[in-house]
Amino acid sequence: MRTKHFVLVLCCIAASTLLFIIFGTSESNDSFKNIVSHTHQQINKFQENLRVSEEKKLEIDEKYLSILGFTSYLPNNTKKNVDETVYFKYDAHNTNEKTQTYMGHSMKMNNMQYLHYHIQNVDNAQSTQSQVHATSAHVFNGTKVNFTIVTYVQEGQAPSAILLSQNIALKFPNEYLIIYDLGLSEEDLKALSAYCNNSRCLVISYDLSIFPSHVTDQRMHAYRSIVIKDALMRSKSILFAENYIRIRGTNRDLNELRKKLHAVGVLGWNTPTAVSTRTHPKMFDYFQTDADDYFFLKMVDLDTVLFEDTDFVAEKILLPWIKCALTLECLDPIGANWAGCKYNKKPQYRYSGCHSYDTSAFNIVLGLTWHLDDTKYSLPSEKYNIFYKETLEQATKILENRRRNNSEASEHPFTED
Repeated sequence: MRTKHFVLVLCCIAASTLLFIIFGTSESNDSFKNIVSHTHQQINKFQENLRVSEEKKLEIDEKYLSILGFTSYLPNNTKKNVDETVYFKYDAHNTNEKTQTYMGHSMKMNNMQYLHYHIQNVDNAQSTQSQVHATSAHVFNGTKVNFTIVTYVQEGQAPSAILLSQNIALKFPNEYLIIYDLGLSEEDLKALSAYCNNSRCLVISYDLSIFPSHVTDQRMHAYRSIVIKDALMRSKSILFAENYIRIRGTNRDLNELRKKLHAVGVLGWNTPTAVSTRTHPKMFDYFQTDADDYFFLKMVDLDTVLFEDTDFVAEKILLPWIKCALTLECLDPIGANWAGCKYNKKPQYRYSGCHSYDTSAFNIVLGLTWHLDDTKYSLPSEKYNIFYKETLEQATKILENRRRNNSEASEHPFTED
């Protein structure tokens, strides 16, 4: 339609010019020149507007930047309006005990008490304040724990989260575990809380309704970037894992990964699949890059990824990733689909016909940041053996077997093993 309009304008200009040449007089030359000059200016303006309208841009509402702690990227007048009702202040000279200020009340607490208190009261603030206060209550301004394992759970997934919490408690009893509740039923939340009920295992009920509606779509997984960013406001570094992941490694394995993480800021495991194979070509436009550049870049899976909270990671990785996740046209380009992959296409780096949504956006950002060198931020897939997967069906059967085996000996629905 725009092209037709442009052609029509050109035809009108040509006809007008011809008429002036045929019927014009010398006295009207100056007027004619002014008309032609003005017309050329209008054409140039039209072309510029057309070019700008066709550019793909990643721009999101400033309120989302505030909610997710990107306050340094807000205009100065907006920063002053960020709600500071929930604010945490600590004595920097006392590393064992912290002076906690919450809505005017001060108290001293150790690290474990602090983390539990912080999350508990942020959630309380969300439920009692107005929506403006509730959303900004996600922002965290206090001293963080060093390391946390992070996952999320949705409706019907409680068995997987329960077994993950047991796995972490058994293998890494000294590490924190945060489970983000993204829509559990009251019954499932109660069952999960029965296992995750100590100062090192916490369940946070996170309200996604404050974000665009597509964020809750399980195909796109836009909420993963939000969960990761929120967790990094509570911890200096995290291991993000899907709730179906189990860890068979040791503390030594985990410490080695954390050392490697410290050198780069983001660390994952690559797959044999090229980023271009699982990414709709239109997504690349939003990052001002070409799909051709990603033909030989291995895709990093988001089942397990380590992140460190640094300015570099926030600006170069999380911010553009979240901007795409919150922009429906970027995350879900027209024609994108999550199923129907055809890997038999030659060459194999061609688009397979299925799109990986947030994982695709994440990998484009990683490629741009490290100039298409996946060795900078990922490990080979064969070194993934410290993790394994347990399906929801398997987890459900395990809990059912435990319930049946212990029903005669105990009135509790679950055991503590």
